[in-house]
Amino acid sequence: MNSAALVRSDIDLLDVQLYTERREQDAFTALRAAGVPTFHNEPGGPGFFALTRFDHVWAAARDNELFLSGQGTQIADKRAEGKGAPSVHNADPPLHSRLRGFGRSALSRPLLEARRAQVREIIADIVSAVPRGEPFDFVSQVALPIPMTVFGEVLGIPAEDRKMLVDWANIMSSVTATDAEQAAARADLFSYFRELGDSKRRQPGNDVASLLVAPDDHGEVLSQAELDAYFLLLVVAGNETTRFLLAGGLEQLLMQPGSLAQLRQSPALIESAVEEMVRWVTPVIHMRRTLARDCDLFGVPAQAGDKVVLYFSAANRDEATFDGPHQFDVARQPNRHVGFGAGHHFCLGAYLARMEAQLFFELFLEAFQEVELISPGKRLPSHWFAGLESLEVRWS
Repeated sequence: MNSAALVRSDIDLLDVQLYTERREQDAFTALRAAGVPTFHNEPGGPGFFALTRFDHVWAAARDNELFLSGQGTQIADKRAEGKGAPSVHNADPPLHSRLRGFGRSALSRPLLEARRAQVREIIADIVSAVPRGEPFDFVSQVALPIPMTVFGEVLGIPAEDRKMLVDWANIMSSVTATDAEQAAARADLFSYFRELGDSKRRQPGNDVASLLVAPDDHGEVLSQAELDAYFLLLVVAGNETTRFLLAGGLEQLLMQPGSLAQLRQSPALIESAVEEMVRWVTPVIHMRRTLARDCDLFGVPAQAGDKVVLYFSAANRDEATFDGPHQFDVARQPNRHVGFGAGHHFCLGAYLARMEAQLFFELFLEAFQEVELISPGKRLPSHWFAGLESLEVRWS
C-alpha cells in the first residue's frame, strides 16, 4: 500500500465534554470516513495517531512487536503505577509473558467457577437490599457494590477496607485528578497492599492475593515492586470495568423496553445480551501503544516512537464490521467486539466481569417485573473510561 499524506484532525478526542455529552460516536464515525489513521494534537505532548476502524484496532492490538505497551498505555506519558516496575498492562514480552502468567493462574476459569455460587449470593444480597417502588441511584447502590464486594472476596481484601480501596482506585483512573492526588493515592495503595501481602504470606488463603505473593510452578516470585504494580492494576480494573458495564448495560436495556421484554421471554439470551452490553458500553474507551519502528501505519507514514491510540469504543461501532452498529441488539450474533481488548493484552478479568454481569441480570429478571428509568445516567468526565456516575431508576 502506498502511504497517503498525513491526515490531521481538528476533533479534540481529549475533550471530556465530547464524552459527557455523548457525542463521541459521531466523532468516531467522522474519523473513520478518512479511511486512514488521523493525527491529533496533545497538549504538552507530541500528539498521536487515532485508530478508529475495527480492522486497524484489531490488527494493532494483536501485534505486540510493532505496537509496544512498555512505554505506557495512557495517552499522557505516565503510568498508573508510577516510575517503578511496570504492571502487566504496561509491559512488553518477555516481561509481559512472565507477569501475565501469575495473573492468568490467579484468575483462572476453574478458580472463578468454583466461586460462582458465592458470587451469586453476594449479588442477590446487594439486589435484595435496594428499596422497591422508590427512586434510587443504581450506580452507588448496585453497580459499585457488586464488583467491590465480589472482587474484594476474590482478591482477599477485608470487607471494611474495600470502599477505601475503590476511592483510591477512582483517583488513579481519573483524567482530571492532579499528579499530586494520584501520587498520594498510589502511595496509599502500595502501602496497603504491602501489609496485605505480608499477611497472606503468613496466613495464605484461597484468594488471588495469596496466589500472587506465592511462588509460581517454577519457584519464581514477583518482586515487591512488581506486586505493587499488580495489585494497583487489579484493584482499578477489577472494580471499574464491571461497574461501568452494569450501569451502562442496564441504562440501555431500560431505554429499549422491547429488548427487556425479549430477555424476559428468552432468558437464554442473557449471555449474548451481556456481550452486546460490553460492545455497546466499551468501558475502556482506548489504550495507547508506541511504535517500535518506522512503518506504513495502515496507509500513512509513521515513525518509531510515535504514539498510536486504539479506540476500542470506535471499533465496536464500525459499520464495516457490525450490522447496525448503532443499534443495541441483545441477540446479536456474531459479536466479535473488542470491549475487553484483543491479543496479548486481552483483559485478565474478562471472565469474572462476564460472570458478574450475567448473574446480575439473571437475578434482576427473576426479582423485578416493573422497572423504570427515571432519567438517563450522568457520564463520568473522562476520555479514557465510559462510565456513569449516577443512574436513577425505580423497580418493584
